[in-house]
Amino acid sequence: MSLIKVHNLNKIYGDGEIKTHALKDASFVIERGDFVSIMGPSGSGKSTLMQILGFLENASSGEYFFENQEVHKFSDDEKARIRNQKIGFIFQSFNLLPRTTIYENVELPLLYDENHIEMISDNSQKIQKALRSVDMEHRIDYLSNQISGGEKQRVAIARALVNDPEIIFADEPTGNLDSKSGLQIMRILQDLNNQGRTIILVTHETYTAKHAKRILLMKDGKIVSDEAVKDRMIAKSEESLLK
Repeated sequence: MSLIKVHNLNKIYGDGEIKTHALKDASFVIERGDFVSIMGPSGSGKSTLMQILGFLENASSGEYFFENQEVHKFSDDEKARIRNQKIGFIFQSFNLLPRTTIYENVELPLLYDENHIEMISDNSQKIQKALRSVDMEHRIDYLSNQISGGEKQRVAIARALVNDPEIIFADEPTGNLDSKSGLQIMRILQDLNNQGRTIILVTHETYTAKHAKRILLMKDGKIVSDEAVKDRMIAKSEESLLK
């Protein structure tokens, strides 16, 4: 069973004579355990597509199946539950709470879990495990404004992992980072994919996109190609180049 399947997906903003067709007839399938880059220039529709796939926006028309279920039939509460329990998000701007500890930032998704009261005794272990997976456990009591950009993105990944999601959406996760920090983030995403997680990466950079197994190339709202990555970048083997 495929994890995600979309057919003729469209997104139109505005009405009347003032309309923007941001996504046009997108059709593809993403299997469990895949690592897909959605690539294209600014305005190509890639972020719009990610927002629809992540239940942050609704499509204007077309079909979207998540775990073989029709998404348009989900209530807002069902979508919120899926976002909290099955999806993790990583953003270019990190979106950490300022002047708040690393522990509290990573804990945030757990507080939105409808079962968090019953499971609150497990929160500390989950948070430490998530931070350990990105080598940030030693910063657990630091404030978010006391760490570097690369460390902030690692904390953001830990926050995305704390509820043990099946799929991670990463929107330009290296966009605000230097080359070395960006490569470390791509290494973490590849490691997570090797552990079985599905990764969907949005980027405008060819180099970053090639760390995935497959690239969906977008232009003017359309998917113009969908190809496996033949010369895939392996972050671990490249790390020595940036020392």
